[in-house]
Amino acid sequence: MGTGHKQREVAAQRKLYAQRQVIRLALTELATEVETALRDANLAFPVHLTVPSSGDSLATMACPLDPSDSEWSQASAIVCRIVGKRIGGDRLRARSLVCAVANETIAAADVTADFSGSAG
Repeated sequence: MGTGHKQREVAAQRKLYAQRQVIRLALTELATEVETALRDANLAFPVHLTVPSSGDSLATMACPLDPSDSEWSQASAIVCRIVGKRIGGDRLRARSLVCAVANETIAAADVTADFSGSAG
């Protein structure tokens, strides 16, 4: 591996780390922005956001429900737009991940929660 390639790789890793730090520090605010944007787009399902500590991803999003592919594409675009704006206007893209859940119990309240923001 040449010196130039190694320097670019180190610079890319530093940028990724710095961007993850920005996202980590703003995660609660980003989640609130995503919630508002999902509601505005009439997407009534929860989206979980997390920041990995390794790999190539800046953030990972998940949903405990199973929205349609179209709805998930919309939600992914919303998250990419909001997170990208926060880290300096970078245009982000979503990448599908395989996921499974083991030993999970879901109560009726978990899937029937009112995401409109109204109390009661």
